Amino acid sequence: MNAIAARNRAPRPLSKTVHGPVEIFEPETQSAEKSPFIVTLLGLYIFLLSSRALDISRIGMLHIPMILLAFLVFAALAKGDLKFALSSKITISFLALNAWVCVCFPFSHWRGGSLPFVVTSIESFGVYLIIVQLVRSGRDWRRVANAYAAGVLVSAILSMIFGQSVEGRVAVMSGSLADPNEFALRLVLGLPFWWHLASQSGTAGKIVCFALTTPIFVSFARAGSRSALLAFITLFAMMFLFVNLKQKALMCALGVVAVMAGMLFLPAYLRVRFTTVFTKHDTAQLTEEERGRLGGDIGSSEGREMLLWQAIQMTMEHPLVGVGPGVFGEVAWDERKASSGVGGGLLVSHNTYTQISSELGIPGFLCFITTLLLSIKYALSDYRRNRELNPLVARSSLYMFVCLIGLAAGIFFLSVGYSMLLAVLFGLTASLHTTAELEAAKIEKGSSAERAVLQDPPETRDSVQNNLLNGRRVRFGRFAGRRAVQSRSRTG
Repeated sequence: MNAIAARNRAPRPLSKTVHGPVEIFEPETQSAEKSPFIVTLLGLYIFLLSSRALDISRIGMLHIPMILLAFLVFAALAKGDLKFALSSKITISFLALNAWVCVCFPFSHWRGGSLPFVVTSIESFGVYLIIVQLVRSGRDWRRVANAYAAGVLVSAILSMIFGQSVEGRVAVMSGSLADPNEFALRLVLGLPFWWHLASQSGTAGKIVCFALTTPIFVSFARAGSRSALLAFITLFAMMFLFVNLKQKALMCALGVVAVMAGMLFLPAYLRVRFTTVFTKHDTAQLTEEERGRLGGDIGSSEGREMLLWQAIQMTMEHPLVGVGPGVFGEVAWDERKASSGVGGGLLVSHNTYTQISSELGIPGFLCFITTLLLSIKYALSDYRRNRELNPLVARSSLYMFVCLIGLAAGIFFLSVGYSMLLAVLFGLTASLHTTAELEAAKIEKGSSAERAVLQDPPETRDSVQNNLLNGRRVRFGRFAGRRAVQSRSRTG
């Protein structure tokens, strides 16, 4: 009875989990925990953001995302310990960026035009804080990441059902899906999350995950976005560097199949449009209308180069606070009108880096680029640190890193400086980094217990060893005890 009572009073044992060649000890209570319900609500909210399903639904008038956001804000505040969310350097730099947006607002050339972008920027930072505050474990992170992946798939399917051909490119005539370029970039950035989900599955699960990416590739091709194509090539090439030889061969085979499928099934206009990224175009097979569209595409590429230099010049002229959040198009039109007498169209910068620098000045650009580089750095460092220690976290960090590299390339051709897209990806990166550190601390605690077996006095060593053995009884213990008693009696 005394032995039983002593075992009941002993500390909770450590469960042994095998990750590759390393045995990791972590508390049983942590391994048995389930993600809280509020994380499920957060996943639903991220799903609605990435799918934009309510943009084309009649129930959109119910403002479900706003109601969910209110619940999430309340839950994040009730969680307490806001220092946890503010402990990341990504949070500090992203907070500085949003604070600078508010500083630049009073100096805007058109405050009425800047106000919606200021509100969107603050909302985006709020979503970022909610993600970092509520996601406290690897399981929570995977649930939210899977919700983002599911949302990207749904948006691809919706474009196939409700999409309309606008100048030869698929678009949904409402919400953020109406811009084929931004829509295509969202699809590309969702692919690493599907690859991450496949990496956690068995053979059948991998087949299902890769099959479900087919609608994403189809919608991406129909969008005809050259900027998203460059982002995908960058993302694909980065992923190629980290896989083994067998996976490299598989990726090459899939790439060849994708190119052949595009040549066979894509309309002639989209095939020629994609090839304008790499080589001169052959318009012999195009109709007169398609030649006109292609001429507009080439003109838009030249126009984007002109906008790039105009944004750089605007940054040099307004280096401190810029021209104001979101009003680059209006100021650029005024400058073109004053210099040449023809303002042309009201165009954004088509480059997030120059959008931030021209609208928020050099301080805003430094805050933005710091946030992006810190996110990339943390994702890569988490992957390297956990490759052998915690492969599950390492895989998550690798696919997050690949996604961020694609983002860094894709936003060079799009103006999304105040969007929820950046907030969600930055939030996923920061929350993954904090959860990786928490799990590393648990592993280090288990390793310390193992070292104590070799370093502590015999009596302490025995108690720690019993704890590491998860309360299991040593075989033949009673028999060994009886033999020891008999030997002592003979000696006496």
